Amino acid sequence: MKKFVKHIFFLLLSISFVVISSGQTKDEQIKLIRKKFQQINNDTTLKKVTLESEEFLENTPDNGGELTGYYKNRKIEKIYEWIGLSNGISAREFYFDNKQLIFVYEKFDSFVFDDKKGEFDLSKTKTIFEGRYYFNNKKLFSKSTKGDKSLAAQYESSEKTLIERADENLETLNKKAN
Repeated sequence: MKKFVKHIFFLLLSISFVVISSGQTKDEQIKLIRKKFQQINNDTTLKKVTLESEEFLENTPDNGGELTGYYKNRKIEKIYEWIGLSNGISAREFYFDNKQLIFVYEKFDSFVFDDKKGEFDLSKTKTIFEGRYYFNNKKLFSKSTKGDKSLAAQYESSEKTLIERADENLETLNKKAN
């Protein structure tokens, strides 16, 4: 009986170690992605390729759009997508490591409605949604969101749609970059 209890104890201890170590692995991955994110944003040598809304969107939004790719040695490092909608500004940043999507940051700034004029004030915005999505091997492994996305729903932010959007943007930019 003591031997059985001892085996159960070691089995439970092993399981708890695996659970704890995978939590550390996730945190370590996030730290590595943040470090890469900072390196990309601090790199002043990246080559920029910019497209206007009609070059990457099917329909031109009310307030225009812009898609910018940042390259190092002909490899994508970052894509910045800015879309000016009638009710606000949708922005996404896609980060890559060795051509693999590792992180997406998205934000929606809603125009502030002016009750006196009965229309949106295009000079004033308020952030109503932010999302951070962490990827490893084309799999979303962590996400953090805050705010309400209902007004910001330009694109769905599922694992599949974020990867598809990153791939579409990259393909569009690569046509102009090469």
